Amino acid sequence: MKSVVSVVFLISVLASVLAAPRTETRIVGGQDTTIDQHPYQVSLRRLGTHTCGGSILSISTVLTAAHCVYYTNAEATDFSIRVGSTLRNEGGQLITVGELIIHPNYDDWTLEWDISVLKLAVNLVLGEMVAPIALPNNNLKVSHGTIASIAGWGSLYYQGPSTNHLQQVSVPIVDNAMCSVAYQNFGSIWPFHLCAGAAGIDACQGDSGGPLVLNNEVIGVVSWGYGCAFNGYPTVYTRVSEFVDFIREHM
Repeated sequence: MKSVVSVVFLISVLASVLAAPRTETRIVGGQDTTIDQHPYQVSLRRLGTHTCGGSILSISTVLTAAHCVYYTNAEATDFSIRVGSTLRNEGGQLITVGELIIHPNYDDWTLEWDISVLKLAVNLVLGEMVAPIALPNNNLKVSHGTIASIAGWGSLYYQGPSTNHLQQVSVPIVDNAMCSVAYQNFGSIWPFHLCAGAAGIDACQGDSGGPLVLNNEVIGVVSWGYGCAFNGYPTVYTRVSEFVDFIREHM
């Protein structure tokens, strides 16, 4: 009987893994917020539809995940951004992207080096609801358990509906060593990764590319994870401090 239970358990685990893909276009457990509280927040749109988040770095530059803009035969003008609006699909400024700068080491299979800089076709008009966020120092260290913030218009739960109203949630940083154990059967956690999240609070589909914020600095870019807010599986972010030189080169 014990061996049968073990086999059933393994089949159950395998089924759950297959049902929840490792890579997500990735707020669960959050609350309504407004754009003046997150004036750097961007809705990245492909062919007019919201696909990802992003963050304003300057009047002409946006930071997002590489997988958000890595499409076969994609043109920069396929993408636009909406800024300065609490609502995903109306208001604010809608501006076309002029250039896509994907990290040269980006791997679309493993999602390593998942970071991209977007140059806008027209400069943003800055104000109370549209403002850049600072980059961290390239030697920034973030301790396990530190609370950071993530906002976005993504799904409210795994494979659930998305929201037109900006959401925000505070999430704890998870030490890379612990994160690596959690994801040992899914992929590698590298020094250029940063993990954050807990059961019931996390980023989700549609939040990819959005900024993980600490002390008014963007310290992470939503990259991938197993489901959304699953117990023991934090979201994996691109660690921005590892890419400051690359970002500044293209600002």
